[in-house]
Amino acid sequence: MGFEGVPIFLQLSDSFSSLISNAGVLAKSILAILAVLSVVSWTIIVEKFRFFRRSRRESEDYRKRFNAVRSLGELSGESKRLPDCSEARLVASTWKEMGANNLVNVSFLDKYLDSEIASLVAEWESYLIFLATTATVSPFLGLLGTVWGIMSSFLSMGVRGSASLYVVGPGIAEALITTIFGLGAAIPAVVGYNYILRVIRRKEDRLTAFSARFRNRLVEKDFTELERERVGAGKAGAPLTVSSDREARHEA
Repeated sequence: MGFEGVPIFLQLSDSFSSLISNAGVLAKSILAILAVLSVVSWTIIVEKFRFFRRSRRESEDYRKRFNAVRSLGELSGESKRLPDCSEARLVASTWKEMGANNLVNVSFLDKYLDSEIASLVAEWESYLIFLATTATVSPFLGLLGTVWGIMSSFLSMGVRGSASLYVVGPGIAEALITTIFGLGAAIPAVVGYNYILRVIRRKEDRLTAFSARFRNRLVEKDFTELERERVGAGKAGAPLTVSSDREARHEA
């Protein structure tokens, strides 16, 4: 229990709100900026967490279908049902590119898959710069408020000619509250940034491994659309094939 029977946490809560309401213009501006940074950071962290959770679930489902299905067109169509599955998007974009170019050699295929993976990784890393900026800037904003509050305390001491706690207390309290807000905005941003970056790197590794398997199946023509018999039969809608660099040079 606190003073006069009032719980200590209620006393601290009342003092905390009073400090914010009595803070100066600069301190309130810093607190407002830090509050905005904190809210946006938490929004990014939560949305990224939800996206990666959905993506992981959809990727697990898609990998099972990838091992069982031999139709490239059917696999590419799964991207509409699984919009957050990076593997499905990779297969769909490759299928579309193969249809547009009609003939794909291994060198072109490798470069295309690498570029698609880089594009997906860049998409996953969107808004991470905001978390990094928040983690870097917030402590300095809190420090600015701290310095300003301490400077206000010394000015009060000089004007009143006294160094009592009554004189210097409000300025020091104002300084400390901006420090608390600065750390409160920076710490979650740092943790969220490191966690999301770790998830992205693991997801990139899994996508790269899947890309290698997908490439091998394309090169080995392990899809019904790429079988030599269908290509040789000249059926409409199935002119696709994958050639090696040697075959591409020979055809040229």
